[in-house]
Amino acid sequence: MQNSIRNSTISTTIEISENVEVGKLIGRGGRNIKPIERGTGTYIYINTKVNPRQIEIKINKDYKFKDENISLWEWINKAICQIDNLLEDIEVRNRKKDIEKEKNNSRISDNGNHQHATPRNHKKRRMPYTTKARQPQNKENMRRNVPHYNRSN
Repeated sequence: MQNSIRNSTISTTIEISENVEVGKLIGRGGRNIKPIERGTGTYIYINTKVNPRQIEIKINKDYKFKDENISLWEWINKAICQIDNLLEDIEVRNRKKDIEKEKNNSRISDNGNHQHATPRNHKKRRMPYTTKARQPQNKENMRRNVPHYNRSN
């Protein structure tokens, strides 16, 4: 009985909600998904070609399970719990970003009091360090700044 279970494919799928970005789910270089795969002995595939998008979780047949007393379905359930936590974290971060955007939009639209909104990362523009004081650029100054061999006067 156990041999037939070990040789068959054990898998399950989870639907991904519309507001979760697949790139954030996977993480840069797979840093979100790979630890789950290694820790649970599963192979995780994200299928974006179906609607709704799905996460497929399969048992990795090459994985050496540390605890032989735990069933293969329990390893899959561990992977499901970790993926659910990851999805929840992503959704919480998305909600926080939406709230921050709303705050910024309300601050910008409050120009009735002649308040000007500036982004938090706004830096004052500094003049480059020069030895001469900067002169205003108008036609009179431009004529004075032209070398004498180009002067038509």
